[in-house]
Amino acid sequence: MVPAPRRADVRAFPGTRALILAAGKGSRLVAGRPYPKPLETVAGVPLIVRVIRGLRAAGVREVGVVIGHLGEVLREELESWDLGVSLSFFENDEVDKPNGTSVLKAAEFVTGPTYLLMSDHLWNPDLVRAVGAFRLGADEAVLGVDFDIPRCFDLPDATKVRIEGDRIVAIDKQLESYDCLDTGVFRITPALIDALRDADGPEGCSLSQGVATLAADGRMKVVDVGAARWIDVDTPDAHAEAERLIGAYGETLAPAAARVAVG
Repeated sequence: MVPAPRRADVRAFPGTRALILAAGKGSRLVAGRPYPKPLETVAGVPLIVRVIRGLRAAGVREVGVVIGHLGEVLREELESWDLGVSLSFFENDEVDKPNGTSVLKAAEFVTGPTYLLMSDHLWNPDLVRAVGAFRLGADEAVLGVDFDIPRCFDLPDATKVRIEGDRIVAIDKQLESYDCLDTGVFRITPALIDALRDADGPEGCSLSQGVATLAADGRMKVVDVGAARWIDVDTPDAHAEAERLIGAYGETLAPAAARVAVG
C-alpha cells in the first residue's frame, strides 16, 4: 500500500500567476462551431471565464492565456469581460502539435512558480489553493491529484497517476495500476520549461514528456486535493455533468456549508 502524500495547508496559499492552455481545437465538444472550445458555455458562462474566476477566487491576479485555434475570437471575448485579473496572451501558431508546444510558446511568462491549467477543467478554488500551498523546490513541479477515484465522471478518459510518497513514478491514461487521478492543475517552475525544451523537436513536444523528465529525477511532486470537486469538460456528456454539478453545488462547486461561509 503506497502512503498518500500529505494534504497541503490551504491557509499557507501564496498569491501568484497562472498560465492557461487554450489553443486546441476541442473537436469532441465544439467541432464546426464559430468559436473555440474555451468559449463553450457551461450554465451560461464560458468555460475559460469560469476558470479565470476560480483563479481569482484562489488569489491569482496575473493570468497568461495561450491562444491558437480561433485565437482572436477568444482574445476579443475575454477582453470584453471584467475578470479582475491582468491578462497576457501568447500565440501558438502550431496548434496541431502536442500541448507541450503551447507551454513553450509562453516560456517567458514562467519566471518562477506558476500555475499551469487547462481551459476545459472546472474545479473548486480549494483545489488550486491546495496546489499552491505545496512547498515547491526551485527545480520542481507539483500536480494536484485526486484519490477519490470512484467519484470520477469519466474514468476511462482520466489520466492515471502512480506515486511513491509525494513523487510521480508513472502517469498515463492507460495505466493499469495507479493510485490517483490527474486533476489538470499544476504548479510549475522554469525547470519544466527546460525539460520541454530538451524534449522539443520537429513534431513538437507533449506536457507529459516534460513531466516524465522531472519524474525520472524525483522532481515531479503530487499533492492531495482532498474533497475539492473537479471535472474535465471534454465531451457532450461531461458538459451535461458539469452543468448538473453547478446546479447541485453552485458556481464554485463547493458544498452548501462552504458556500454559506464564503458568502
